[in-house]
Amino acid sequence: MIATLSAVTRDRLRRFMRIMRMAAVIGAGVGALYAVAIAGPGARALLGSLLISIPIGVMDALLTASWIAGIEIFLLTRASMRWLDALPFAAVFILKTLVYGAIAGAVLAGQPGERLLGVVTVYDARTWLIAVCLSLVPVAVVVMMFQAAGLVGYRTFVALLLGKYRRPYAERRFFLFVDVVGSTAIAERLGALEAHRFLAAVFSAVAEPIELCRGEIYQYVGDEIVITWVEADGVADARALRCFFAIRAALAADANRFVQRFGVQPELRAALHLGEVIAGEVGQVRRAIVFHGDVMNTTGRLEQATREVGCFFIASAEALASLGPPPEIRTHDLGALALRGRIEPIHAFCVEHSDRSALKSA
Repeated sequence: MIATLSAVTRDRLRRFMRIMRMAAVIGAGVGALYAVAIAGPGARALLGSLLISIPIGVMDALLTASWIAGIEIFLLTRASMRWLDALPFAAVFILKTLVYGAIAGAVLAGQPGERLLGVVTVYDARTWLIAVCLSLVPVAVVVMMFQAAGLVGYRTFVALLLGKYRRPYAERRFFLFVDVVGSTAIAERLGALEAHRFLAAVFSAVAEPIELCRGEIYQYVGDEIVITWVEADGVADARALRCFFAIRAALAADANRFVQRFGVQPELRAALHLGEVIAGEVGQVRRAIVFHGDVMNTTGRLEQATREVGCFFIASAEALASLGPPPEIRTHDLGALALRGRIEPIHAFCVEHSDRSALKSA
């Protein structure tokens, strides 16, 4: 059964299960705290309270989290739910808080864990109202975290939350620069507003394949997306190399919508490089994780070189040596390329899929 699921669905199921594990731990902790608060004197009374409160906390947390995580991971990622992206941040925050708060309140009122263990407590209306209102507080915190993570990227958000890059250090990373071909001409034809909508639609369409390849969207620069992986993550299943073709496939599958909406099918150029960067947090009012190093400039120069060599996807020899291209990927040796702003040339290859989708006249 699992083998027949798509890669996207499997990845979403893994995320769902991670949240379920976290919910179980949190529920057990809340149940334990509640048991300590209500337990009578003596170790036996405490043990009895723990044996009841912990399972109840786990069951209630799993039921609540399954609904919220299911909506976030499986429902809101559908194309039919993209209308939410047009709403202001505050409106989405309030809407989600009310919906998820209602779910938490329904679980609280239904007492599923208590009913299963046969310890249902009857509360008056005032007590229920207070409990439901209090449930909105943790729900609002969770929604705010989801929204903030969506703005900066989930991996970046977790890294900031844990202080991973509080102290800068060196690490080897892949960088994939992906550029929309002909964006200047498209902007002239469509106008500034429609050109923005076109790029926003492109960036939205490629988000899922990037996530599937475990890439981190470092930043958007005009019509360009900068994607990065730590070396170990990029090497696994040649993700850093496959990502570009996964992006192209997603856009090709959505081609009719782009042609109908904007009169053009998006085309991309890209460059991939690997090297050492210094990663660390910067900023005071707005914190961000930044990467400094020659690898960034070199990747940008390689992307510019795609126009000169007639190839839509260039990868440095260093990146390919680390990855070991899979069988369906073909490479064409471009030799040592002289790049603007660099004294030393860099050995690079034109990269194409087995359907020869990358080697075209640029």
